[in-house]
Amino acid sequence: MSDVRLQMEAVAFRRGEATVLQGIDWRVRQGEHWAVLGPNGSGKTTLMLAASGYVPTSGGRVFLLEGYMSDIALPRVRRRVGIASAALHDHMLRHRRRSTGLEVVLSGRDGSLGLFRRPTAEEVDRAEELLDQFGARALRDMRFDLMSTGQRQRCLVARCYMAQSDLVILDEPCAGLDIAAREKLLQALRSACCRFRDTPHVLVTHHPSEIVPEITHVLMLRGGRVLVQAPRDEALTEENLRAAFGTPLHVVRDDGRVWVLPAGGSEEPGGR
Repeated sequence: MSDVRLQMEAVAFRRGEATVLQGIDWRVRQGEHWAVLGPNGSGKTTLMLAASGYVPTSGGRVFLLEGYMSDIALPRVRRRVGIASAALHDHMLRHRRRSTGLEVVLSGRDGSLGLFRRPTAEEVDRAEELLDQFGARALRDMRFDLMSTGQRQRCLVARCYMAQSDLVILDEPCAGLDIAAREKLLQALRSACCRFRDTPHVLVTHHPSEIVPEITHVLMLRGGRVLVQAPRDEALTEENLRAAFGTPLHVVRDDGRVWVLPAGGSEEPGGR
């Protein structure tokens, strides 16, 4: 499994009497970029927490980067996983709100939430380069709590690459963004997928239009089970999307993106 970065085998997760995930088999290889797609409550975020070892599974096993979680030093391995999520955003806002954009990105070098050692000149240069790449250079010295939601998200996504991660997980990075901020972030994601071509990216979303052309595969969930996992174009069909979201809809393809409209709708691509 030399090229496997994440593998789930018959993974289940139960919360009390509720089954959140059941029978999940999924493999992410080097050079693949995945979207995890499904409606709210389908188990997407729980899947990512299990994949990165933040919650224990109720059944099955998970391979992460170099071994199964029962056999590896998880905190050390997890430093090689770049994660941006709503939970991280909220934690930073509560506990690290005075951190500057530069400090947020620098914290990714050790997978920490805050700086606990003086950065080297080379690390500062890399953090500034990443801020540039994600259109956030102006945020270098701005406090996290004074940034807009979109600005914070760009800093957190840039943080994922500070440690030259072997796996990047972006859990609904566009949540709460307006259309302009969303498109800026998605453009930065497209650039990152191209620049870090061998590093697998996992984008979690419930909006098919956020699945940029650089995404190679889609895992579609419904009710905690895998509905579809396939190359992007095979997965994002009208039939599959109707089954995933449980509603009549119409698919429009435009410039490598997939836009979902209500059945009989006449909205232009780009709207929500």
